[in-house]
This record gives sequence, structure tokens and C-alpha cells, in this order.
Amino acid sequence: QNNPDYNIVVDVDDDEPALEFQDFATTNPHTGRLNNNSSGSAPPPPPYQAPGATSAAAAGSHSIWHTEYWTQYFNVDSQDVVQRSYLAVIPKDSFLDVYNANPDLWGTFWIPTSVIFIIFVTASLSQSIAAALAGKPHQYDFTMLSFATFTIYIYILSVGAFVYGATKYFGSQPGLLECLSVYGYAMTVWIPISVLCVLPWDWFRWAMVAVGFVSSGAFIMRSVNQIVGRSGGKLHKAIIPLILVAHALLVIVFKFKFFSYSVDTAAPGAGSPTTPAPAPVPT
Repeated sequence: QNNPDYNIVVDVDDDEPALEFQDFATTNPHTGRLNNNSSGSAPPPPPYQAPGATSAAAAGSHSIWHTEYWTQYFNVDSQDVVQRSYLAVIPKDSFLDVYNANPDLWGTFWIPTSVIFIIFVTASLSQSIAAALAGKPHQYDFTMLSFATFTIYIYILSVGAFVYGATKYFGSQPGLLECLSVYGYAMTVWIPISVLCVLPWDWFRWAMVAVGFVSSGAFIMRSVNQIVGRSGGKLHKAIIPLILVAHALLVIVFKFKFFSYSVDTAAPGAGSPTTPAPAPVPT
């Protein structure tokens, strides 16, 4: 205005629409209602999902009778199973944090199955060695195989289901698969212990059984406490003795049924009456 060299003309058209804030509403595909975010507030957080819920939701798209339903639970390789087995014996990291990232039934089934066959083989080998040292014949007892199968599978299924029901009753949000997997992977420590219990020293076998009891029991209690603590609760004192008693009964069965034998090193026929020498023939 003060400079005569410049003349600026501003032409404002009254017909142009004025600038204003627009309210863009979107439709929620799940509820069919309009979502109005004009207030600028952040959308509400999604509801809490327990670990493994993503896999469960994916499984819901297939029927339990279809192969696709079970395929996702076997989508692991040997490295994954070895890592989880290692964490079940040596608590370097959280087993459930690693497991729930990709739940599996492979290790849950095959580790107890491997323990069944290894226990049968090592127990049969121990008894055959003891019989050979005593100079006695030995016959393999195949009832031990069926007994080990029944004992281990029933223990995992029944106690795992009990832990699932008890923790759910006391306000936790467990998964049945993760409870069963905790007990399935807890059998890992019994693979090397079964091999070591072939040695013919009873005190050494007792020590190995005690190590197996403490290692697997600590892993079970640590995992159950993590399941309960996920919802901010505490493990109810009523189920702690039941878990420990069930675990102790399994270990006692292992010791006296599969890891108990004695070596009789007495010479064959040492306790039998000697044959009398023939009488001299008179001349």
C-alpha cells in the first residue's frame, strides 16, 4: 500500500465453498455401525487374547475332522523341538513364551512316546545284563512296554487336563494344548536318565531318579505358575500338593518298575549240593 510500484488485486469469489473440517465416517465390517473418529481419539485396544489364540482362530476355519485343522500343530522342524526340549530341562528362557509363538503337538506326542520305548529298551537291557552276569537265562517282558505306555499317556492326559481345569476355575486363562504340552515336554529329562540307569549301581540310579524328579517337577511348577500369573493371579495352594503328589507317584513307578534290578555275581551252582565222589573200586 505504501509502495506505488506494486498494485495487487485480490479477487475473491463468493461462490467458492469455504474450507472446513470434514467428518469422514467409516463402517465397521463386524458390527455394521459407523465409526466416527472426528474427535481425534485413538481407537479402543483390541480385546485380550490368550497366547495361542491366533492359531486357535485359524483352526476355527476348519473342522476338527479335517487334516488342515491338525496340520498347523505340526508346523515345526527339528530345531524347534530341540530348542523346546532344551528349555524343558535347562530354564534359560521361558518355555511358554517360545511355545505359544507356534504351538505344536509334535513334541507333545513324540517325546513321551520316545520315553516309553527308551525306558522299555533300557530296562530290558539292564535285566538281560543282570541275568547274564548271574548265568541265568533271560526272557524279555513285553508287558513292561504296555505298562509304560498306559502309565505315561494316562499321566500326561489326566494331570494335564486337571491343571487346565483347576487353573481355569481359579480365574486363569490357560490353554488345554499348552497344559498338555508342558507335561509332554517335561518327559524330556527321562531320556538321558533312562540310559544312565543301565549302570549297575543302585545308589547311582537313586541319584539319577532324584535329579529327574527335581528337574521335571521344577519345570512343571514354573510353567503352571506362569500360566496363572498371566492373569495376575496366584497359584492356589490346594492344587500344589496334588501336582507334586501325582508327579512323585510317576517317579516312584519309574524307579521300582524300570530302574530297579540287582546283579547276582555268585558263581552258578554255588549254592547247590556237590556231587559225591565215586567210591573207590576194590582191587
